[in-house]
Amino acid sequence: MEQKNGDKDLMQRIARGDDRAFELLFKSCYARLVIYARKYLSDSDSAENVVQSVFVKLWEKRAEVSISNPFAYLMIAVRNTCINELKQAKQFQSLDQFPVNRPEDDEVPLDEAIVNKVQSVIGQLPEQRQRIFRLNRFEGLKYAEIASLLGISVKTVEAQMGKALKYLREHLTRKMLANGL
Repeated sequence: MEQKNGDKDLMQRIARGDDRAFELLFKSCYARLVIYARKYLSDSDSAENVVQSVFVKLWEKRAEVSISNPFAYLMIAVRNTCINELKQAKQFQSLDQFPVNRPEDDEVPLDEAIVNKVQSVIGQLPEQRQRIFRLNRFEGLKYAEIASLLGISVKTVEAQMGKALKYLREHLTRKMLANGL
């Protein structure tokens, strides 16, 4: 029963914006949550990103949520975020299923006309979606990094990337088929 009262007090302090209480929660749970996330995800970086994003969301919504068992809450949030990451990764893998003629080392690199068409289709995306896509695919930033940089949630980044990829799949396939590529 002592732990329940301690957890309740800790969460009340966090809800009031007590960053020391939040740091205490973070330090006491972080390593175990990363190990837990690692069971779902293939690499440690992804597991750490998921756990960090869960903590960021908790801090952002600290005044809105009422949590009696923070570790159980965090475990569920990490599990759900991992599952969403896996679903998102599955969508990205579907792009890899398109047959692409990859040039051999002695062949000419990608045709400039194709590169221009791809850039053109990317340029048709809404401004924020285009920026998110470029940060992820060209700059190599992870979703959590993009979310932090743009001041939006990781879920927004995930949704925008999904929409961008769907749009690119549809429009590039149509353009390439129409041009006989």
